[in-house]
Amino acid sequence: MNFIQYVKDSFEELNNHMTWISKEDAQKSTVTVAVFTIIFALAVAGIDYVFQTGLDNFFKLF
Repeated sequence: MNFIQYVKDSFEELNNHMTWISKEDAQKSTVTVAVFTIIFALAVAGIDYVFQTGLDNFFKLF
């Protein structure tokens, strides 16, 4: 199978044999992922701040 036939078959598969979620469901999923990403980023930033502060205070002892 050559590359061009592979690309044609891939597009045909995507257009005719895939089940796609609705636009509303995709938007809800995107918002959910964005919210949890922000929450996770804030949690990581908080933990980083705590560890950095702790290490700064530890090294000030020496």
